Amino acid sequence: MKRYRVMYRATENVNSEVARTEEVYADGWRVDTDKVVLYRSAAGADDTPVFDVPKSRVVRIQEIRG
Repeated sequence: MKRYRVMYRATENVNSEVARTEEVYADGWRVDTDKVVLYRSAAGADDTPVFDVPKSRVVRIQEIRG
């Protein structure tokens, strides 16, 4: 399991200075049609979404090592 820091805007306003940061434990992340999804994988099962946010709001996704 990896730890990710996800920074995203609280609103759809691109000029908004208000950004939120969440730290999420997940196995990976992917971009779906309209959102970014962080997920956990299980052997022989489908991915389980842990966190999602509309892709228009995402500022940065950073893997935290250490």
